[in-house]
Order: sequence, then structure tokens, then C-alpha cells
Amino acid sequence: MTRTYRIAAPAAWAWPVLASPQSWPSLGAGELTVRLLRKQGRRALYRASGRGVEVTFLVVAGAESATLHPVPDDADLADPGPPVLTWTVQELSADECELRWTAHDRIPPPLDAFWTDPACSGVVASWAADIHHARTQPDPLAAASALAAMARADAPHAEAAGTLGMGTVTALRATGLFRLGLPKALGGADVEPRTIVSAVAELSRADAAAGWCASISANQSAYTAWLDEDVARDMADDDGGPVVAGATAISGRAEPAGDTVLVTGRWRFNSGCLHADWLVAGVSMPADEGRIPVLAFVRPEDATILGTWDVVGLAGTGSHDVVLEQTPVPRRRIAPLFTMPARAGGTLHRLSPYNIQAVFMLGVPLGLARGALDELTRLVGTPDARAAVELARLETDLAAARALALDTVDGYWCELATAAALPPASQARLALVLRHAVDTAKRITATAARLAGPDTPAHATLRRFVRDAFAVGAHLAVSDEIYERNAGRLYAGAAG
Repeated sequence: MTRTYRIAAPAAWAWPVLASPQSWPSLGAGELTVRLLRKQGRRALYRASGRGVEVTFLVVAGAESATLHPVPDDADLADPGPPVLTWTVQELSADECELRWTAHDRIPPPLDAFWTDPACSGVVASWAADIHHARTQPDPLAAASALAAMARADAPHAEAAGTLGMGTVTALRATGLFRLGLPKALGGADVEPRTIVSAVAELSRADAAAGWCASISANQSAYTAWLDEDVARDMADDDGGPVVAGATAISGRAEPAGDTVLVTGRWRFNSGCLHADWLVAGVSMPADEGRIPVLAFVRPEDATILGTWDVVGLAGTGSHDVVLEQTPVPRRRIAPLFTMPARAGGTLHRLSPYNIQAVFMLGVPLGLARGALDELTRLVGTPDARAAVELARLETDLAAARALALDTVDGYWCELATAAALPPASQARLALVLRHAVDTAKRITATAARLAGPDTPAHATLRRFVRDAFAVGAHLAVSDEIYERNAGRLYAGAAG
């Protein structure tokens, strides 16, 4: 059996969505749920459930075609046997493509429902229209606002799948929101930090997972400024820049091997690793002064991604474990992030790596707190007198946290207008402001959930904001050590 559907969307936008099984539930596939088990290169093992049935299957994806193979959980990914389904997306014009699928054998339930329902073509076309609109916006904040409805609608699917839907991913890629940290010389927007904070907050207001993945990828893209410019340019894709994920934690080792280093390790919490063009991995590497911390940039196809992300907060971020085993990485793709200044970039890249991270993270708690208050207002309508007092306090708390955040990052830019780097007191301040924003978001979301009254299915969105706020609060960047580590720097720097 062969079927074809025309889709009013560019092939480059339609294919990532149709090729990713975890996106299928958001394309009108009923009660279907799909979770990643593991991924090696272009081969990924999934488990689908729906209609009381579970099936494990392998997808082997190419540039514009893929095959589906029902397999046992312990299948050899290199030898899955013949496929039961092949599908392709062919470009017809700049704004239209054709989906063609052929069933070679019976498609196992519950996947059969998706492949016999043409509703997916209409959903992809609708997303394409949203992306076209967002791409015409004058700045990142306006683009984020234009994509908010799409991210909000996809949020429940992303949470169930354990990763962002590829519709949202394609939109963030097409609008450049994944690359807000990329140096201007490499195709980045070079926007001021207040715009970065506000754009990430707007995405997080719709879906904290979307805001988080945008902030992480934008942050990791900033670290390309520590590579030689020609190397970073070679990493760029056809959209004008790389989408980067990974983990900077020093969880691996790099050993010299001629013009390369061999990288081995396992990294946790790699948000967005399933849709990235490149992964960063923090490693220790031999140097004259002993082993030093650096970042290695590796291709996802050289890594094994384990489907370990099964959590209640920020579930849609796809923050799986990444494993590298004696993976060769050219020395030119090793970035001395922690020991040398950036080789390219602008004002943003003169910040410390930790302050760059804080600039991008800051919008997430502010946005999800705003989203929780929006949802509370929708649920309760006009509050009674007592609730109105509490709501007014929450609104004031959020306004104060946002003002403090924006004033801090604006102050950084003023300081860096006349200084090559920030003094210790200034460097310490942003870490404390980020912790304050997260604490504020946790308090606001929890109080909003209480004010909403008895838990009902209508509160699902508000409950997700609460879970996401407390998940952000578990990040190492906002741990209790932040006060201990930065208080001394704050006052020592001020005294100096």
C-alpha cells in the first residue's frame, strides 16, 4: 500500500516533524505516546503505547527518507531486519512538499492509526504558516511572541514525549531563537541581554520546556566564540548557524591522539540533544600545567543518547544522557572555555561562561511565573477580596524580580562599555539575581496553584508550571552553594 499527501510547507520544515516519532502524537495521532529508548547516529529505538497496546520499534532516518522496523527492546540497532514502512518527503516547490509512505507489511498498532490518518498534513501546514509569520518579525522578542501559541499548544505533547515536538523545534530553528548567543561574525543576532531575557521569558510563559531548550541551545552556541572563527563557520548549517546542545560539566576525559583527541565519558542533563546539530561535552585534557577543563564539540551521530529523561519537571526538554567512547575529536574543535578569553564575539562573550549561562537562564523563571499567573487568572476569573490581595502581592513580586533582572543585565552592558571584563563583585551579582528569580518563580507558581482551588483536570497547565519551576530550582546554577560562593566575591570585590 502506498499513499501520498501534499503539504503546504517547505520540505525542510515538514521532514523533521514527520521523521520524528515523538512528534507524531501532536499531529493528530489520538492517544499515542512515543518515548525514546536509545539513539545511535541515525538509528533510534522507541516505545509507543496507545489503545492498550505497546510496541518497540526502530527508525532509521536519512536526509529525507526513513524506515520503520518493529523490534524487541534488546534489538541490534545495526541489523533490525526488513522494514514494515518506508516514508519520504519530497520538495515540490519552495512552499510545498509531498509525503509518500509505503507499507511493506502490516503496520503494528498503535502506530497504524497515525499512518492511516491524513490529518498530519493539515497540522504541519498550520505550523508552517505560524513559522512564516514568526520569521517576519523585527526582533527575537516579537518572534518569540509569534510562536507562543504554537509552543503552548504543543506543551502537553512535549511533556508526554519527554522532548520538544519537532514543530516547535523547527520554529525555534527557523527564527534563530536557538542561536541568540552565536557571535555576530558567525551569523548571530548580537542582541542586548535584556532582549535575550525577554525573548526567553516569552517562550517560557507559553511553555517552560521550550524556553529552557531555547536558552540552553543559545547559551551553548555562545561558546563557539572560543573556537577559531573558520572552525565555527564550518559548523554552521544552511540556516546560518549551528544548533548546539550538550553539557559543560567536566564529566569526561580527552586523551591526545595526533591531530585529534579521544573523548570518553557520560554526561547527564543534555537538554535538546535530540534536535541538536552539535553537542558540547566538558572534558579534562592534558596540558603543560596538568589537566585543564575544556569543551569538545562533537556531532550527535558520534554519540550514543540514552533515553534516561523520565521526570515530572521540565519533562519536555529531552535532557537525556550522552555517552562517548574513545570518540575522535579534531583538536580544532576543542574550546578553552574556562582558561582563555573568547576568540570572537562581542560584549556578551566578554562575560564569564557562568554569567553567559545566567543571562540565558534568567528568562525561564520569569516567564514561567508569568505564565502561572496568566493561567490562574484564566481559571478563577475575577478573584474575591482575599485572593485579590494575594494575587496583587504575587504580581508585585514578579514585577520586582523582573526589574532587578533587567537592571542587572543592563548594568553589565554599561560596565563593559568602558571595561574589558567585569570586577568580581559584578560577576557575583548575576548569579544571586538568578537564584532570586528562581525562588520567586517557585513561590509564585506554588501560591497560584493553591489559589486556584481544588485540583481538577482544568489545572493541568498550572500544575506543569509548578513542576517546571521546581525543576529549574534543582539546577546546579541555582543551588544553595550559589550564595556561599558569591557572597564572598560580592563583598570582597566591593571592598577592593
